[in-house]
Amino acid sequence: MSDIRDQVVDDRGVIKKLQLMFPGYHGYRVSEDLRDADIYLKDELYKKMLDIINDLKAAESSLVSNGIFTNLDKIGQTRSKIQTAAADLKHHQAGYSGISAGIKVTPAKISSLYDLDMKIYEQIQTLSTVIQGFKQECAQGNFNQARLQDVNSAVGSISQLNQSRETLLYGGV
Repeated sequence: MSDIRDQVVDDRGVIKKLQLMFPGYHGYRVSEDLRDADIYLKDELYKKMLDIINDLKAAESSLVSNGIFTNLDKIGQTRSKIQTAAADLKHHQAGYSGISAGIKVTPAKISSLYDLDMKIYEQIQTLSTVIQGFKQECAQGNFNQARLQDVNSAVGSISQLNQSRETLLYGGV
């Protein structure tokens, strides 16, 4: 995935470019652009998580089509974990960089949030790969408990990275 921060800078319109000329607005504009890039990235992460949920549903359907009804509850629990992780990604704060923000969020912090989200993106790619393998096995009529545990482990890694966002943003305040 290309760096969205560069795309946001390239897409600055006339007003945003004018804001960069004024000392009072320059830092604000830079911070807001970084924040926007992080928001766009989080939206992409959320969409990828929805794709993963759909793949897991397809795996469930394959098992049912093959007459395998055991362990569907385990898949449902995993799907629930993925849905929770996706919702957390979608609704986590991006860090307000406004002129009179209650807690000052510097451009460096906002950029660090973006870097954190890129780490989450890499974990989502791993999760997607594992889910694809699980889905293929289910399509063949095989339920692989170990592969489902790998899925749960990948979801746990994503959740853990996402939880570190608050500490990064506010220093544990």
